[in-house]
Amino acid sequence: MKIAQIKAFLAREAVLCVALFLGCASSFFRLPSWKDIDWGVLSVLLSLMLVVAGLKSIKFLDYIALQLVNSCTSQKQLVLALVVLTFGASMLVTNDVALLTFVPLTLIIGKKLRMDMPQVVIIQTLAANLGSMFTPMGNPQNLFLYAHYGYTPEHFFHLLSVPTLLAAIYLLVLIDQRRNKSLRLALPSLAKPRRQQVLVYGGLLLLNIGAVLHLVDKYLALALTCGVILCLQRKLFRQVDYSLLVTFMGFFVFIANISHTSWVRLLQESILGTATGAYVAALISSQFISNVPAAMLLAGMTEEGDALLLGVNIGGLGTLIASMASVISYKLFVGEHPAQNKAYLKMFAFYNFLGLLLLGVATYVLVL
Repeated sequence: MKIAQIKAFLAREAVLCVALFLGCASSFFRLPSWKDIDWGVLSVLLSLMLVVAGLKSIKFLDYIALQLVNSCTSQKQLVLALVVLTFGASMLVTNDVALLTFVPLTLIIGKKLRMDMPQVVIIQTLAANLGSMFTPMGNPQNLFLYAHYGYTPEHFFHLLSVPTLLAAIYLLVLIDQRRNKSLRLALPSLAKPRRQQVLVYGGLLLLNIGAVLHLVDKYLALALTCGVILCLQRKLFRQVDYSLLVTFMGFFVFIANISHTSWVRLLQESILGTATGAYVAALISSQFISNVPAAMLLAGMTEEGDALLLGVNIGGLGTLIASMASVISYKLFVGEHPAQNKAYLKMFAFYNFLGLLLLGVATYVLVL
């Protein structure tokens, strides 16, 4: 492998490399065990990635989006539709998939209408990161923390309901600030997905949501999902992000290795031993290493699960790398409009840090 290829791999899979390094380095102090890895979480994650790949293959979300967008008669309606779609979809199919599905549609609409779209893409990014925090399957850190701290569905949804409502209000205020103009939009419609396919993948999605919420056995859900996918579209197995699975394994080993060390106990008894300390640590660390690794690193150092869960989700706002989903929409936009790179980043920073400040303080006061 050439040096250039190695550098490209390290840049592309930086979080994976960090996870493997931490897992291996910490193993010098404690011999890892197979029990260190939460195989239930990995099985659910694999199942969900397969189901989401199936929904993408039949273009179910694209079809719904085009139907809704074509019914809009004003710019505010259009922006509201795009943001609501992203906000809602992220709760079920993750923030990454929601952005990969709806941001390209936004860019196509922008070209067709000659409409300036950087603000819309940024609000969509906010919607994906904030909407995904409401469900355990909305993003990887939620899935991990839900299992790590043994949440019940009632407690999880109750805890996240207020921040999600605050997020929705913030997004609506941003949309309301836009100028409104009438428009006539007629994007070419997609063929309606076959009902059988929608029912199959919708059923598998419900099955795996049940597995996440501890209503269905995780391994049974994985077996059924894999069996159906093998029969229908075995090529979907090639679309799974296996590096994310290995990343989780590395962090699981690291957490198990450090959880009983003296310096971790010191952190637990001081900074990370309080809800405020864990919350602030989650907010700050997410800005520099992204919220998924921040969640997995801090989970082994604190018992303040609620504060950590809230902190890494609100902490997805702020810098571009605070949530890797933000990097996806940035690359999609700049790929189409390279000349607007600096303008996009300035606007992104303004709306994200404003949201981080407002939602961060409000969540701390009202929830913690």
